[in-house]
Amino acid sequence: MKRFMQVIMRKSDVIEVMEYEAIVRRGPGQKVDKETFEELEELMLELSSEGRDGLDFLSLSSRKGIGKVIRARNYVGVLQMPSGRQLQILPKIHGAKVDARAAMLKMLKTMRDFPSKSFDATNLGSSDMSMFEIYIKLFLKEVSLLVRRGLKSDYRQLEENVRFYKGKMNFARQLTINHVHKERFFVTYDEYGIDCAENRILKKALMKVIGVTTDAKNRKEARRLLEYFEGTTESHEVAKDFSSIFDSRKNGHYQIPLGWARLLLNDSNVSNTTGSLNVQSLLFSMNQLFESYIAKTIKHHFDEKWDISLKGPVEHLFDNGSFRLIPDIVVKYQGKRDGRLGTRIIDTKWKVLNHGNSNFGISSSDMYQMFAYAKKYSCEQVVMIYPLVENLPNDIRDIQYTDGDITVHIYLFDCVNGEEDLVCFLQGLDS
Repeated sequence: MKRFMQVIMRKSDVIEVMEYEAIVRRGPGQKVDKETFEELEELMLELSSEGRDGLDFLSLSSRKGIGKVIRARNYVGVLQMPSGRQLQILPKIHGAKVDARAAMLKMLKTMRDFPSKSFDATNLGSSDMSMFEIYIKLFLKEVSLLVRRGLKSDYRQLEENVRFYKGKMNFARQLTINHVHKERFFVTYDEYGIDCAENRILKKALMKVIGVTTDAKNRKEARRLLEYFEGTTESHEVAKDFSSIFDSRKNGHYQIPLGWARLLLNDSNVSNTTGSLNVQSLLFSMNQLFESYIAKTIKHHFDEKWDISLKGPVEHLFDNGSFRLIPDIVVKYQGKRDGRLGTRIIDTKWKVLNHGNSNFGISSSDMYQMFAYAKKYSCEQVVMIYPLVENLPNDIRDIQYTDGDITVHIYLFDCVNGEEDLVCFLQGLDS
């Protein structure tokens, strides 16, 4: 298997595609050279043979007159391949790639545990910088701020066989190890220093950055910051070190840099495909991103008169408790308004609708589910939110399906700048 090669990243080494865009050797789509295509294909086959999740975000097919076609789907972010080339996947929305890039960064800020406090998409340097290098730059920025504030120091318990007595004698080890060498002492003692779980994790992440970054400035900064961690070891059990950290006011300033370190080392929201292929990836599920973004938008813009619940409350389709119903978002008006009218059930669907398809391509099962929500939650207005894409009429935002008192709204959300329009639409449904 090819080993990771450190390369100087050229613009041609970054392949930028939209979701579902074809990656091809020839024909319509994102054209790449033979070597790049074969590397992607090899990656897919290897992940498939290992039973891993590579095929969740890449698909391989064949088209007459074109040959093999690779498509990115369901996930966005960046995949850095063994050769150093990067595949950058942007969400499929209406507008240019620069809009998709900005929309993705905006959505990422809303993800749970995403370290977004100092996240500023407008202050990240060149727009040509790859997403992977943007993540690295943000991580390094937070570590730099942390270093200026001062690294955490703590007591660490050590065991050592020494010539001079200190701490406490470990009698069990003393008898088994030093029964001949009476001049030595097997002791346990506490040492004060920066070798704590938080710093071990950050050192591990810095060392990884030095190994994978292709940006000279990022590499130089990582090496500079690594010097401050000379008094700590590299984490060899990242999950264990993370689990040993307890949030408190004393280590609150570590929260954001550790969040970035978690992303770079092993994050639950990311499809992390590092392994025998030595592939680095930060790939985010668009279903999760879109749901998180819509939920955060609603919570931010609705005032205290509205009660907002995420993933619940749970109901059941039948009285015997079978078939659970868990809507993405439930919004209830708490003022003087009929409860039935003041409730909105909202589900998010990251799916590309098409004006040319029957019912725009909306699945029957999704529509049945929304009518079930309306009945069980006593709600006359239910909403499915889909992204607005190029092949949909730009002047249509709300498509309605009505049966008696129940209306299912299909709302087409503008991911670039549609937050205020969405809030106005939801608040005005039954006015």
